[in-house]
Amino acid sequence: MATPTSLLRHRSHMKRWTRILPVIVFVYIICYIDRTNISFALPHLEVDMHLTGAQEGFASGVFFWGYLLLQVPGGYMAERWSAKRWIAILMVLWSAAAVASGLSHNYTELVLTRFLLGVAEGGVQPALMSTIRSWFPFAERSRAYAIFKLYTPIAAIVAAPFSGIILTYADWRWMFIIQGGAPLVLGLVAWLVIIRDTPAKAEWLSATERDYIEKSRTAEGEPLKNQGSFKAAFSSPIVWLFALIYTLTQLGLLGLSMWLPSVLKTAFHTDMKVGVVAMLPQIAAGAAIIFIGRSADRRGRHVTHMVAVLGVGAVVLAGAGLISAQQKWLVLGAMILGTAASIAWYGPFWATVTKLTPVAAAGAGIGIINGVGNLGGFFGPYIGGWLKDASGGYALTQVFFGAVFAVAALLVLTLRKKLREATSVPPIGTETEGAEGSPTVTPA
Repeated sequence: MATPTSLLRHRSHMKRWTRILPVIVFVYIICYIDRTNISFALPHLEVDMHLTGAQEGFASGVFFWGYLLLQVPGGYMAERWSAKRWIAILMVLWSAAAVASGLSHNYTELVLTRFLLGVAEGGVQPALMSTIRSWFPFAERSRAYAIFKLYTPIAAIVAAPFSGIILTYADWRWMFIIQGGAPLVLGLVAWLVIIRDTPAKAEWLSATERDYIEKSRTAEGEPLKNQGSFKAAFSSPIVWLFALIYTLTQLGLLGLSMWLPSVLKTAFHTDMKVGVVAMLPQIAAGAAIIFIGRSADRRGRHVTHMVAVLGVGAVVLAGAGLISAQQKWLVLGAMILGTAASIAWYGPFWATVTKLTPVAAAGAGIGIINGVGNLGGFFGPYIGGWLKDASGGYALTQVFFGAVFAVAALLVLTLRKKLREATSVPPIGTETEGAEGSPTVTPA
C-alpha cells in the first residue's frame, strides 16, 4: 500500500518529468535543427551563390566558432541571474539569425548570419543544463540528462523529412525562415509559460512538493542558489579533466559519422533504403540513453556505466574498418550498437559533472566543458580526413577514433574515487534516500 510520503514523491517526480523536461528537450531539438539544416541547403547554395567546396565547408563550420563565445557566460548567467530570462533572450536572437540566413544574398552575409546563429545558440545548452541541475537531485540526474540528450536522435530523425518537405515545395530560403521562426512561434511561448528557474518559483507546485524537491538537493549537500565565478571555473582542475573527456568523446563520434554515410549507401544501394535504415541506429540510441541513465540512477556506479559504454564504442569503432559493405546486416548491427554506445554515456557523465564540479565553478564550468568539448567536433573531420588520405581508406581512421574512445574510458576511471567520496558521506542529519525511495548506491 502506498504511503502519503511515497505518493508525494511520485507526484513531485512526475510533474518535473512531464513539465520541465519536455519543454527543455523541445527547445533544443529546434536549436539542433537550426544548427544542422545548412547541410540540406548546401547543394542549393552551391548553385545560387556559386560556392566553392572550401566556402561550403567554412559556411558550415563557422557556426562552431560563434558557438564558443557564450558557452561560459551562458552557464554563468543561468546560475547568477536567471536561466528563464537568459534563454528567452537567446531564443529571440537565434531565431532572428536563423531567419536572416534565409534572407542572405551572398556568401559574406551567409557566413555572418551563421556565425551569429552560433553565438546565440552557444549560451543555450549550458543554461538548459543548469536548469536541469536546479530541478533534479543527483539521485535522478542521470535520467534527466539522458532525456535531455534525446534531442540528438529525435532531431536526426525529424530534420531530414522536415527539411525535405520544405525544399520540395519551396526553397532553401523558406527552409531557413520556417525553421528559424519555430523558436519564436512555439518554443518561446512554451518556455515562458511553463519554465521556472527553481521549484520555489513554480506556482504549479504545492508548497509541500516544493519543499520536498529542495530538501532532496540540500540533503545531498548542494546549495539551492549558487554564486559562482569565472575564476573558480577556469582554475578548477576537475573542470578541465571533464573538458578533456568530453572532447575525446566528441572526436570519437566523428568516427561514426564519417563511416556511416559511405558504408550504408554502398551496402543498401538506394537512398530510400539508406534513409529508412539510418533511422534504426537513432532509435536504438534513444533507447540506450534512457536505459543507461535509468540504470545509473537506480544502481549507482556511474563510472562503471560510462566505462562500459565507452568501451563498447571503442571496440565497435576500432573494428568497423574490418567490416565490408557486402556484409550489410553486420554493417547495420555495428551501426546500431556503435551509435547507441557513442552517446549513451551522456546521462551519467553530466550527473557526475554536476556532482564533482565545485559549487563556485558550476555554471561557468558547464560552459567550459561543453565549449571545449565541441572543439572535438570541429577538428575531428580534419584529423579523420588526413588519416583517410594517408592510409587510402577508413580502416586507420576508425582505429584512431576507437582508440580515442578507449582513452576517454580510461580517464573516466580516474573519477571513481572522487565520486565515491562525494556521495558516500552525506551531510550530518540528512537522509540518504535516492529517487523513488530506493537507497542511494555509491556511484563509482
